[in-house]
Amino acid sequence: MNVVVYVSDALRADHLGCYGARFLDTRTIDELAAGGARFDQAISAAPWTAPSMTSMVTGLYPHHHGYLHWDAELAPTAETLFRALGAHGYDVGTFVFDTGYLFKGMPEAHVLGTSERLDGAIAWLRERRDRPFLLFFHSWATHMPYSVLHSERTDWRAAKQEVIAGIQADSASALEATREAYRQAVERQSETLVASLLEELERLGLRDETAFAFLSDHGESWGERFAAKEDVQGVYHMHGATLYDEVVQVPLVLSAPGRIEPAVVRSQVRSVDLVPTLLELAGVPSSPVDGASLLPLLDGREDEDRPAVVVGTDRGSLSQLAVRMPPWKLILDVESGEEEAYRLDVDPRERVSRPAEAPGELRELAFRELESAERRELTEDEEATVARRLADLGYL
Repeated sequence: MNVVVYVSDALRADHLGCYGARFLDTRTIDELAAGGARFDQAISAAPWTAPSMTSMVTGLYPHHHGYLHWDAELAPTAETLFRALGAHGYDVGTFVFDTGYLFKGMPEAHVLGTSERLDGAIAWLRERRDRPFLLFFHSWATHMPYSVLHSERTDWRAAKQEVIAGIQADSASALEATREAYRQAVERQSETLVASLLEELERLGLRDETAFAFLSDHGESWGERFAAKEDVQGVYHMHGATLYDEVVQVPLVLSAPGRIEPAVVRSQVRSVDLVPTLLELAGVPSSPVDGASLLPLLDGREDEDRPAVVVGTDRGSLSQLAVRMPPWKLILDVESGEEEAYRLDVDPRERVSRPAEAPGELRELAFRELESAERRELTEDEEATVARRLADLGYL
């Protein structure tokens, strides 16, 4: 079975019709979900791209794979979805927002070019209709500033600054303009990009033998967690600085004709579950990882929530760790030890912290995870490099 992974960067689950959104046209993704499996509580391993995407392709949490900034190095022994499928005869092709960032240290990913347009991915597919393939497509169409191509650097930076300035000004009209641009970007993602890719798979006669995973690496916020809006200094404060659900709960849809029956899974799952799931669908053995195949949730072998761990970073260092186990979520500040805890069934917007009431097993799990973390202090030069790379992407 062929495999396509389509990642829509910074896409909130609540902005898709299949997750309850209104006044948006996402019918292509909604139809994909209706014909496959939609996971209602999918939790990302991190609130920003570098650690989250690395978790997505390794099945490991960020504090285990250690890829906490763009110039980190993944251990050569770490298995990846790319390497596992490549070793079993799959052609692998990856298209990303910027070849200088995502998967640049993973030669097995075979990064071939930009995802700002579909041309390269479609041309690659047309050459591989007769042999198994993994196409990994990471789109920035839903990443702030939403309406400008990342390759158009001057316009992109100016548009980003306009969004940040609007949030800092606490302007209702500027905020609505940003949210409307986001809604339009979500619609374009669904009705132009995803729709065109699915149409090409159909045209090539590949759709019925292709597993298609659609998900996001994290969600998005617009400064609502900051009482002082001037504290929103960059993209990091929209996604990256916090571990609240608007940033860490993501859409996850799996479609595999003949293998996955239409289903809605209410149980909590994790983005680290993607690798073992896709490998099982492909008939390829999986190495031990933090995630587990989602197929048992689809065939009745399992129906429980899976505990999810979310890792926050600050300039390349582990800074926060959250454990989400419905109905509770515990967030731990690694340096200060300060805790937040939210009862999600009665406080879904995470407004009232009640750490004294949180079950002890959440705290125990958080501390076990911290004990297992791979930690290394960055040198001053490394910290400067991390800051420079984050600034280049508008995070700082």
